[in-house]
Amino acid sequence: MNVSYKVMKYFAAAAHHKSLSKAAAEMNISQSAISLAVDSLERELGLSLLNRQRSKGISLTVKGQEVLTRIQSILDQVDNFERDMLGLQEDISGDLHIGCFTPLAPIVLVPVLKRMITAHQAIRANIIEGNVRHIFDCIHRGEVDVGISYDEADISAGLKTQTLAVVPPHVVVPYDHPLAEMPTIPISALINQNLILLDLPSSRQYYTSLFETAGFQPKFAYKSGNYEMIRSMVGAGIGIAILQTCPPIDYTQSGTKVVCKPIRENLRKSRLVVAYTQQAIKRNSVKAFVQQCEAYFTTEASRRLIVSRKLA
Repeated sequence: MNVSYKVMKYFAAAAHHKSLSKAAAEMNISQSAISLAVDSLERELGLSLLNRQRSKGISLTVKGQEVLTRIQSILDQVDNFERDMLGLQEDISGDLHIGCFTPLAPIVLVPVLKRMITAHQAIRANIIEGNVRHIFDCIHRGEVDVGISYDEADISAGLKTQTLAVVPPHVVVPYDHPLAEMPTIPISALINQNLILLDLPSSRQYYTSLFETAGFQPKFAYKSGNYEMIRSMVGAGIGIAILQTCPPIDYTQSGTKVVCKPIRENLRKSRLVVAYTQQAIKRNSVKAFVQQCEAYFTTEASRRLIVSRKLA
């Protein structure tokens, strides 16, 4: 028996579309070539595989359905083999362009990047930081291969995202502040405090909405677009803030100490995601980076970044 891969592909396409003309269009060949391929397969097997009806197209005979099932299994195995071979041919090396929401870069991207470079030493990472919208725009434009950020449905549309963690907001207070003694802080306790806002696109709307959802109109005494600046301002006693991921150390860059406390109410959480295009994920280096992201967020170190209420 001598049945070629090409003949099997043409027969499977005809059976799938139930039309010789549509199969020909998909395969980018003439309809007569499809017809000849099916005829040759029938001769080789000694079976009638298709019912041909001029007005209704084609349909599979009982034997044709059995043959299609076996042929499709063979085609799937060939496709899997080709993918595996491509994977072997593509070393995980070279430049990987990574975007990251700025506050997440030192506490999330760095440990993920360390894992990536340890596993794949030939990788060279080029990093772009920015606000949420900028990171997603860079992914859309192909300026980065993959990005880590909080998800915003309106700007991540069209991209593939994988959730790494669901992150609740928390309060950051000076270590000697009265609120630091409370196991959880009600959002109503923040109304008369000097509040500091992380003033970045998307972030400002998110933090403002937390108060509005709880029925309060927030009054921010100070604003900054720098995450660590806000923590240092809190440590200096200038005000308090609501943030999300919590660095693994209590000290700020200015040497002062702060405490991260959970909020008592169950407020809206954010999805921390790794995002990429459907085309980018075909690259082994992007797949490997996504896998390292997922692996990191199974560790105890990653869990310490998230401040949650302890439920009774």
